[in-house]
Amino acid sequence: MPNPDARRRYFKSTIHNLAILALILGASELVCGQAWLPARGEGYVSLSYQDMFTSDHLLSSGQPQNRGPVRLNTVTAGVLYGITDRFAVSAELPYIASKFTLTPGLAFNAHDLESKVDDGHYRETFQDFRGSVKYNAVKGPLMFTPFLEVVIPTHHYVTFGHSAPGKYLRACHVGADVGRLLNPILPRAYFDLRYTYSFVQKLAGMNIDRINADLEVGYFLKPSIAIRALGAVQKTLGGLESPVSPDSPFFPDHDRLERGHYSRIGGGVTFSLPRNVDVYLLVISTLSGKNVQAFTAPAIGVSWNFQSRKTGPNISHVAVRSERRLEGASQLQ
Repeated sequence: MPNPDARRRYFKSTIHNLAILALILGASELVCGQAWLPARGEGYVSLSYQDMFTSDHLLSSGQPQNRGPVRLNTVTAGVLYGITDRFAVSAELPYIASKFTLTPGLAFNAHDLESKVDDGHYRETFQDFRGSVKYNAVKGPLMFTPFLEVVIPTHHYVTFGHSAPGKYLRACHVGADVGRLLNPILPRAYFDLRYTYSFVQKLAGMNIDRINADLEVGYFLKPSIAIRALGAVQKTLGGLESPVSPDSPFFPDHDRLERGHYSRIGGGVTFSLPRNVDVYLLVISTLSGKNVQAFTAPAIGVSWNFQSRKTGPNISHVAVRSERRLEGASQLQ
């Protein structure tokens, strides 16, 4: 019978490599093994590219309104570092290039006339800095990791328009991840469930706090290849219903105040390569929603594992990582 402790050590090592991938789209939308944290002195640096495209803005009725295609290309740099074996910090910063092109033949409406950025040309800017702390409160077959994350706009950017890069709102996310390896039933599988409550900066006196729930289920086809399925739902507690009349006093800020709800699904594959490198491919799509854009977003990213302290005399981290993979592979045969 396979050794459960050896298998657990292997999966924890591999899921650490997946953990950094949560930095690509924002932890409020996707989870990637965040119940498992890196060991003390271990960390990950990541770089990712996401191409979000859509033509449909979902109204409060859930019906789509198509005014033309929107493209948001996002490059995100992130880092995750283990202060102790239970406590980790992370940071990320996205750079966005976005554009909206009005469908030929459609007449300009009030929104088109008001926007300063929806002219069919790409505009680039940094968006919001995210910094978080995570604490692995329960370590065992079931992992429980609370977290706190702050979102701070890097500068004042345009917020009105289909191609606006963000909402320019400060926020504080509080929540927890619960994760488990699904052995002995499915010894190559794991799940990670995240719950987040977001305290969002009030605007026009409105409460636009939101609740998110995200689920990832993964399965290792072999020690270096994992497939992943993801789901995400969001509920915003207050805000405006779309469409908003141009005569409304809230019209200039309606893009920031919309009461967005959505359900999204996705999937992907992660490859662990030599030299402590992981590469992933991922796609996310909107199933349903209200007052949000219904998008499809393929993404690709890479992360590099590093250690700031030695694991032992004359033993490189590459050797340790390879040894863990070989151990895990032998246990999974």
